[in-house]
Amino acid sequence: MKLLLSKIVAGFVIGAGAIIPGLSGGILAVSLGLYQSTIEAITGFFKAPKKNFKFLFPLGVGGVIGFVLFLFLIDRTFAKHQTAVVSLFLGLVVGSIPTFFSEANNGEKFKKTNLIFTALGFAFAFSLVLLGLLTGDTQSGSKELTWFTAMLAGGIIMMGVVLPGVSTSFILINMNIYDNFLDVFAHFPDNPAQNLKFALCALLGILIVAVPMLLLVRKLLLKYHCQSFYFLFGILLATLVGCIINEVIRNSSGVSVWSILLFAALFAVGVAISYIMERAMKKLKMAEAEKEKEQALS
Repeated sequence: MKLLLSKIVAGFVIGAGAIIPGLSGGILAVSLGLYQSTIEAITGFFKAPKKNFKFLFPLGVGGVIGFVLFLFLIDRTFAKHQTAVVSLFLGLVVGSIPTFFSEANNGEKFKKTNLIFTALGFAFAFSLVLLGLLTGDTQSGSKELTWFTAMLAGGIIMMGVVLPGVSTSFILINMNIYDNFLDVFAHFPDNPAQNLKFALCALLGILIVAVPMLLLVRKLLLKYHCQSFYFLFGILLATLVGCIINEVIRNSSGVSVWSILLFAALFAVGVAISYIMERAMKKLKMAEAEKEKEQALS
């Protein structure tokens, strides 16, 4: 039961990260140590359907709750408290870095050549961050959502989940469809027939992108485990830097000392939560593995 709740919470964090500007669901999955195991569970689902369903279902439930909840929060109150929320999530990411390195090295000694992959990952992700920062405010207005752009938005969201560091919100903002896409879900009852069509188109986009990208990433992680994780670490660093730059720009008019202290406190809380979640999930996984072993022997 405890492991189930922990996975729902983890899914909630990943789902929220998929829609919060500057973050991505994928980078939070990496930071929580669930990235590779989730991809393997999805791509190899039918090899052990019962086990994989048990692993994926709570993550999916939490992910949907986090995604939908933050859709409403962003639409109504998120803009007023964005820096505070981002501070908390950045703490979650930073607090998980030791676990990330443990999984990346996989029992092997650190190699200096791994830093090359970190640099490449940083360059890749930071170029996307710069694109978002440089072009996000140069366009005005909001484009009308069509079945094609809704499907494209779904594919982009899936891309952000599979490829850590790709901030789907930045891309959708640059395309001028972010607000209208959020309205499909946040104001669904206002026009249910049309919004259902757009929601189904988004789901189709997710499915089209998911299969080939998940298979490709799984192959890379299996064949080049260490290199792939150090590449992901570069992406993680770029995401952190990008979020900080984005929030500094947003608060360029100045913030009070009390606000800075609040952001620092929330960051510390995020680090603490990450540490607690990591230890709790590790213990629960060991207990679950021991239980499965006992059942296999009986």
